Amino acid sequence: MLHESILDPSASILRGLPLPADRVAQSGEGFKLPEGTVVVSSDGHWSTNHDIFQERAPAHMRDRMPKMIIDEEGFHDWHINGKSIAPPTAKRPIVAFETTPGCMHLEPRLADLDAEGITHEIVFGNLVPNLFLSWPDQEVREWIFRIYNQYIAETGAQSGGRFHGVGLINYWDMGKVHASIDELNALGLKTLLLPIAPRGANGAEFEYAAPTHAPLWSAIEDSGLPVCFHVGEVFKEGVGGQGIGNMLIFGPFRKTLGELIFGGILDRHPKLQVVFTEADINWIPGALQTADMIVATQYDMLDIKIKHSPRYYWQNNCYATFMWDPAGLKLIDDIGADRVMWCSDYPHVESVLGKGWSSMQAVCDAVSEDDARAILGGTAMKLFKLR
Repeated sequence: MLHESILDPSASILRGLPLPADRVAQSGEGFKLPEGTVVVSSDGHWSTNHDIFQERAPAHMRDRMPKMIIDEEGFHDWHINGKSIAPPTAKRPIVAFETTPGCMHLEPRLADLDAEGITHEIVFGNLVPNLFLSWPDQEVREWIFRIYNQYIAETGAQSGGRFHGVGLINYWDMGKVHASIDELNALGLKTLLLPIAPRGANGAEFEYAAPTHAPLWSAIEDSGLPVCFHVGEVFKEGVGGQGIGNMLIFGPFRKTLGELIFGGILDRHPKLQVVFTEADINWIPGALQTADMIVATQYDMLDIKIKHSPRYYWQNNCYATFMWDPAGLKLIDDIGADRVMWCSDYPHVESVLGKGWSSMQAVCDAVSEDDARAILGGTAMKLFKLR
């Protein structure tokens, strides 16, 4: 049993929350948002509830494609060549939220959104896409992405324009990236996901900032779609793996921000709009402070001489999402209220499902009404071109 004394006061609205399957969406009674607020959750999650890759892949590909296996605990696992590819430490938290009805069924999902006052939701996959973002068989990876995009777009169409799935593109083959984005755009998807640790042929990691990958950034820039990076690519096994892994999972973005700034990507592609998702916002002032220090002390040593200050790129190209972040809200003037977007993170264990109104109230208590309207949905409406 958890002893209350080990909890920091900043965990107050999360204290005592049951596992997601046992939560009830919070009533809005007694809460009032600024007039004109349209609430957008800029990060929610969805699990597939049937074997979409076996159902939709070309016949000659099916032996190599993932197959869904549902175990006795209700874990929707993915197997390739008869073996599970999900890390063992992923199972327990995923089972804890996948048994939430709205995790993979649209009607209870929309009912929960209604109860917590959410009009639109930007929706990422759970194990899909995390397990397959860098899958070594590139032909399989490409078919997984194409099938997933079709499936998540169909789900969105069934929602009445409220559920907006995040698409996946062929980011590793520069000869296919434009066509991949065109296909995603034709499906009506509003944004796309790139991995934090991209991998190409034979699973070899590559550098986003390398000149060979300029077509990727040009294609994204030309599309006008915002690009998202999301936590969840690192799983830690061994002693303390659950806690240690989550410390790594929820703090991954300095590397990516560094690539965008010091790799010159944002200088070469100044119209890019980038979203850092589910790592909250309290990391941003420290990361920008470090970047400013690097410029101040090591500019002559940099192999790429950036054109602007690190804060310029943050203020013109970058956004981040958060659920419940008292520390980040205290630093909002340094971060920029126009650079952050609230989210529910439905239905993850760390989500604010069941405390959605309380978490939105925390935003209203910390900032002006105009800023609250923007943070709770206005910025997302513009960035993702929602209606």
